[in-house]
Amino acid sequence: MSANPPFLTFATEKEKNNTTSIKALLAKYVYYWPVLLATTVVLLVIAFVYLQFADPVYEIKATLLVNPDKTTTSQQDGGQSVLNRIDLPNSAEIVENELAKLKSAKLINEVIRDLELTVSYKVKNGWLYDDVYYNGPFKLRMIKSDLDFGEKSQISLKITVKDEHTFLMENDAGNLQAFSFDKIVHTAMGTWKLEPTKEIINFKGALLKVTLFEPDKLTAFYQKKIDASLEDKLATAVDLTFSTNNKQKGKDIINHLIEVYNEDEIDEKNQETQNTIKFIDQRLASLTGELTGAEKDIENFKSAHKLTDITSDAKFELDKLQSNDARLNEINVQLSIVDGIEAYVNAAKNSNRAPAVIGISDPSLVSSIERLSQLQLQRDQMLATTPETSPDFEQIDSQIRTTKTAIKENVKNIKSSLTNAKNKLQSFNTTSESSISNLPTQERQFISIKRQQSIKENLYVYLLQKREEVSLSYASTVSNYKILDNAYSMPFKWPNKMIVYAIAFFAGICFPAMVIYLKHLLKGKIVDPSEIENELETTILGEISFDKDASSLTDNKGIINEQFRILRTKLHDLRSDGQQSRVTLVTSSIAGEGKSFISSNLGLVLAGAERKSILLELDLRKSAITDSFKLAKGHHGITDFLSGTVAAGDIIRPSGVTPFLDIISGGTVTSHPAELLENGKLNQLIEILKTSYDNIIIDSPPVHLVTDAFILARVSDLTLYVIRQGNTPKSELEFIKKLMKNDKFPLVNIVFNGVNNWKYGYGYTYDHTYYEVVPGK
Repeated sequence: MSANPPFLTFATEKEKNNTTSIKALLAKYVYYWPVLLATTVVLLVIAFVYLQFADPVYEIKATLLVNPDKTTTSQQDGGQSVLNRIDLPNSAEIVENELAKLKSAKLINEVIRDLELTVSYKVKNGWLYDDVYYNGPFKLRMIKSDLDFGEKSQISLKITVKDEHTFLMENDAGNLQAFSFDKIVHTAMGTWKLEPTKEIINFKGALLKVTLFEPDKLTAFYQKKIDASLEDKLATAVDLTFSTNNKQKGKDIINHLIEVYNEDEIDEKNQETQNTIKFIDQRLASLTGELTGAEKDIENFKSAHKLTDITSDAKFELDKLQSNDARLNEINVQLSIVDGIEAYVNAAKNSNRAPAVIGISDPSLVSSIERLSQLQLQRDQMLATTPETSPDFEQIDSQIRTTKTAIKENVKNIKSSLTNAKNKLQSFNTTSESSISNLPTQERQFISIKRQQSIKENLYVYLLQKREEVSLSYASTVSNYKILDNAYSMPFKWPNKMIVYAIAFFAGICFPAMVIYLKHLLKGKIVDPSEIENELETTILGEISFDKDASSLTDNKGIINEQFRILRTKLHDLRSDGQQSRVTLVTSSIAGEGKSFISSNLGLVLAGAERKSILLELDLRKSAITDSFKLAKGHHGITDFLSGTVAAGDIIRPSGVTPFLDIISGGTVTSHPAELLENGKLNQLIEILKTSYDNIIIDSPPVHLVTDAFILARVSDLTLYVIRQGNTPKSELEFIKKLMKNDKFPLVNIVFNGVNNWKYGYGYTYDHTYYEVVPGK
């Protein structure tokens, strides 16, 4: 068999395709191009208006260089052996902690309080309000606040500046009332007053909106708006950025945040030093009284016994004993400090005050105490922004426990060493005291008193020296960061014209497209041929295109007429061998699906092949066939034959279009058509017509509305079930499937009518230009 003729550009077989092609998808939306275009134009106009009135948003930026504390990042060789098991934080971890601190609620609250950000002032300028951050006409001072924000984040007042001494504000009754500047005002929000500034003269007659913000929500707002980030993961340079409509306000916020961060950093560094100075001062105060008492004892002893000097032997033994006592006293001080450290690490909870390490020469223990103090400070900082139950505390708590374990081991070793040294010195003292006991009693007593005075004097001088060293350290404390760039304003980042117009353009396309998609989705109508084929598990026998200019009868040219010819060919292929005459029932589920249109044009194309055909108007409730062929009404028809009033030959009438097509109209209107169809005469009529006609086409009522079609199916050989694109509900497919399964209709074949590929993007695409060619050219 030869291939299909080249002039046919439509497919003769429908292929299943479960995926929607891009071309079909685009075609469905192109149908609505006026809507898409109008929406896009409107949104572009809105974008233009927005760009004219939108306040520019500037990005304020500052850069800090964070230098990790040297006491943390570098350990002495002696201490490294003990701490090598502890996971000390590296520079990156320390900087991450500083980033969290810069955005902490504590520092943000200080900035808000110092810059008075809980109150904003905006002056009306046309339709909008402009911020007057630093050059406003007055300042609001709350004397006693009764503010109740509830769920709101702000409360606003509208103030009109009448003159330099008076302003207007709505009272509780809603009327404008005059108030004086610098005078106390009592309202529902509390007791307050407005203090005029030197700029008041420039705002005469101006309307200002004064907004009071809820402090906690304002803090949370600035925590989100201020961004602290590393310029490079391998570096310690921190970028502080803040987006705002007011450049000066943004600069003040960032600069003041750096200032309060510096103050807080120095305060934390001085905390340990202050604790040490306090400990030394307490010891010095105690020693002052003891030393005074010892010196008074020497004075009284010499006066009582008239002593002026001691022997050289006694001097030698005394010097040796004093040397041992000085060392013994130093050991006792260290033991006292070690006991304090041991009690500190063994305590269940520790205060912020770390134990003093003055006099401890072991670098390992000193570095461990410093490490523990830093970890405690870091944990306190985290508590300011994070609940204690957070998993983030697990790592730092583990480091604290490990550090305490190392300190305990170190204390144990140091304590043992100091105890041994103490025992040896006490033994030496016993020997020296035995030698001195041989001296005269008076000299021995004097030496004992002198020794006590020397011990206290040496300890007093030692503590004075340490206090000066600590004080010098306190005075020279500096922060661990350096300002690389103070706050400066970058070019405004919003609104960006290209982005705004791009958003408007794509929204103008996407929004109506979404509405169109939802419209088709919620409408629940059949638009895709694959929905029919997949649900009914059958192929579509033929498709008839939609043409809004087409009448109920097609002409002999054009795509729709050619589609009916294709349908005629397929119906011929379905004819049984030896079948001379065939009865074709044309029906549908509901009204408006085009079954009468299909019946009329199918009759024409069958007659066009010079096959004698007749069209029966058996939708007795309507006269669609009679109207399509423009036949005169009032002629006898099928109801008249079924009623027995006329013979079969009296109801047949020519179509007036072709001699090969006749028509039997509905006839006289009846109120009980189903009963007439079942009286048995319909079978007689069909048998009579079969003797004269090759094709008998029955135009029946919708199946889902009346029972007539089920009666007509008994005398039919084949059924053409019409489904119309965009009109037939998807729910009807289940009904049709049951009809086919129960064999209620003979040889059911689907005709997909009203296919509008331009509107829905589904169905075959046909080339109309071929049918526009004039024959002979």
